[in-house]
Amino acid sequence: VGAKTKAANVPLSYIVCQKRIATKFLTLQGDAIPCGGLITDIQGPQYKTFYINGTSPPFSTPKPVRFVMAHNDPPLYGVSPSKLAWALCHDYPNWAGPIKLPAPVQMAHKLAELAGEMGDCGDTINHKKFAGKIHFL
Repeated sequence: VGAKTKAANVPLSYIVCQKRIATKFLTLQGDAIPCGGLITDIQGPQYKTFYINGTSPPFSTPKPVRFVMAHNDPPLYGVSPSKLAWALCHDYPNWAGPIKLPAPVQMAHKLAELAGEMGDCGDTINHKKFAGKIHFL
């Protein structure tokens, strides 16, 4: 924004995270709850899809998150988005153990929730005060 030089072409990936889905994963025996895991190699009707069971609750079936790859630029073909998302689920600050969503997605959700609860939808937030800090999330 406002740059006078031409920007370089940056490869991008667009991945949609769907939290509220009806899919559940069980073991073959059906009596044990699978521990947190990454489910890959599932092909959706149009897009590559993978699931993450970030946590394993003690008394219920875990609710996975579906990740749908809407677009992936060719320079990023060597990067595994499922392994990156799995690693980012274990990288949330001030929290021991994995979370359900990758850390950047969870932080964006928390920030939108924080701004949405304000009467002016976050217009009065002093963004310079919070720049580079994530402790409030």
